[in-house]
Amino acid sequence: MRDMHESSADFSDSCIKEEVLKEKLLRPARDIRSILRWGYPKFSTIRFVADHFQLSLEERHILARVIMPPDRIISRINKKIDCSEIKDRKILIDGYNVLLTVDSLLKKELMWFCDDGYIRDTRYYFSKAKQAEDIEEALDAVLGFLSEASPKSVFFLFDAQISRSGELAGFTRRKLKEYKISGEAKTSKIADFELKTEGGNPESNVIVATSDGIIIDSVKEVLDIPACLMEKMGIEPIRLY
Repeated sequence: MRDMHESSADFSDSCIKEEVLKEKLLRPARDIRSILRWGYPKFSTIRFVADHFQLSLEERHILARVIMPPDRIISRINKKIDCSEIKDRKILIDGYNVLLTVDSLLKKELMWFCDDGYIRDTRYYFSKAKQAEDIEEALDAVLGFLSEASPKSVFFLFDAQISRSGELAGFTRRKLKEYKISGEAKTSKIADFELKTEGGNPESNVIVATSDGIIIDSVKEVLDIPACLMEKMGIEPIRLY
């Protein structure tokens, strides 16, 4: 459910904005999907259709996040692990990807159900250079879910090239202990490569938590933590169908 402290007027305005935006993008989304079935490139197709409908930069960004080429959809959906099926499993978390998406969810930003079955936000003006305390609520939400799901271990991986990642990793280690979750957090200069390598190794038997399409394409199993939290909170994403 939405935050009970949110005023009814704010809630109403938010719902109206969502409905107006959804209605505006439904037809362009259908047209783009129809063209993509013929094998045309995704981004040039979106640009062509968006120009025709005179869409804004934000609206184009939403379509680029939500719509996927047909050859990606089935493969990605088949890799998705149910939220209730991670007990005694090793979880490798794409730190910034997951925490910033959950941060958007908690800040009541628009959350979209994408063609490949994953939840993504479209708050594209954010900076990843956040202090640990800025996303403490998001980290608490993620760890609260994981503590109930009882995985074998949880490993957070943060991009070292983003400012203050070391502090965030240290803060996350302390929070893991606080929640009595077995795990670790570290930074890496090649975070995406490590996620793809470890997640793509069948012998590691690890589930990767991310919504990054490039990483999803390279790993065996994927957990969509924002989707798990939305299900628990009773929040429905926006669907362009």
